[in-house]
Amino acid sequence: MAKTIFITGGSGYIGSVIVEYAVAQGYSVNALSRSESNDTKLRTLGANPVRGDIKSLDLLTNEASKADVVISIADSLAGNFDISQDERWAINFAAHDALVEGIKGTNKPLLITSGALNAMPRPDDEETDETSPGWPEGHPFSRGFESNNKRYTDQGIRVCYVRLAPYVYGRGGSGVKLFMDMWGPKGAGGFVKPGTALSTTVHVEDAARLYLLIAEKGKGGEIYNATSETSVAQKSIAEAICKTLRIPCKELELEDAKALMGDFLAMFLTLKCRAVSKKAMEELGWSIQAERGILEEIESGSYADLEKQSKVSTFESKSHDGFVKQAAGGA
Repeated sequence: MAKTIFITGGSGYIGSVIVEYAVAQGYSVNALSRSESNDTKLRTLGANPVRGDIKSLDLLTNEASKADVVISIADSLAGNFDISQDERWAINFAAHDALVEGIKGTNKPLLITSGALNAMPRPDDEETDETSPGWPEGHPFSRGFESNNKRYTDQGIRVCYVRLAPYVYGRGGSGVKLFMDMWGPKGAGGFVKPGTALSTTVHVEDAARLYLLIAEKGKGGEIYNATSETSVAQKSIAEAICKTLRIPCKELELEDAKALMGDFLAMFLTLKCRAVSKKAMEELGWSIQAERGILEEIESGSYADLEKQSKVSTFESKSHDGFVKQAAGGA
């Protein structure tokens, strides 16, 4: 009989790839869904949609209790960058507690999505790993999802944390697309000067494979970095996006960046992160299979294709609108 995965965030960018890979490996996947359109997407991927959201605590507990593996990706921050940190943590921690309630005492795996930005960068710009110290109290990343680690393991749960790279890329989605959609209509993009902060990336397909490996082999209470490149400058990513969009890439003061894209994203563009994934490779046998790094993917891969399709769609839409006006006797 097939093992069952219950996943929150399964219709999203990363979650949908995990669902796709899990179904291909023979798992039966039940996925939280907030809308009819998400239901349709999940069914197309081969999953069973479960209507609700991460505030549906009784539902989360019930679905987790029926699953062999539980994966939490949904985050109240997604699409809501103005949410306060206190509200974000309250919602997310309540959802995690509800999932734990469904599987406590079973030693079933619970995978909680975290971030490589939880590790404070080293002053010498050397790489960090899962044992590197975190941020001091008061920093936006000082309160991480991992703070409940011991409490969950003490309840008989094989909890593992997946620290995603700041830039998960590929398949024309994630943060790169977010910046494309934001900067394209404005006619300009940019980076926070000097733009030399080095960041970390991972291809979405490599990340999805790691989630499933952790579900199979991950050790309880452990943290695993899902990272690949560790030396890509924030400026280089912004320049690649702007080059693909054929718009200027401006060097911005932090306050100007906040005006262009909001406080959270402006701060994001200043952060350093050089997190290595040696642990996942050595303990779980994970490997990087991406054919392109993030810069090449932006300039000549899925994001370049996305921009071409966008221009074709815009042209076709305008042509169609013009034809309709002509047919109706318009200008």
